[in-house]
Amino acid sequence: MNSVLARMQAMADAAKGTTANVGNDPRMPLAGNAAGAPAPPSVDFGAVLEKAVREVSDAQNTAQAKAQAFQMGSKDMSLEEVMISLQKANVAFQGMIAVRNKLVDAYKEVTNLQI
Repeated sequence: MNSVLARMQAMADAAKGTTANVGNDPRMPLAGNAAGAPAPPSVDFGAVLEKAVREVSDAQNTAQAKAQAFQMGSKDMSLEEVMISLQKANVAFQGMIAVRNKLVDAYKEVTNLQI
């Protein structure tokens, strides 16, 4: 049990960007950053969210363009390609809705906190 917990902690530390090793196993990082190790880069949440929304929008626009080309009788556009593109756009949109719902729920939970 302790070895599983140690491995889980090591994987969490690796995800944070630590570089030191446990024993002789280079895959097992130590907790905390090693001296001189660069700090992990900061991530701008707004930029990530904006990029995701833009990608969903692009997928929907691409699917719409393919559907329109198929409706106009374009010989290089197959029904299968149109359907796959539409499904990809739908899945991306549903994922974005799920993220939005989680953000709204988190906002509501934070605003209901008692201070």
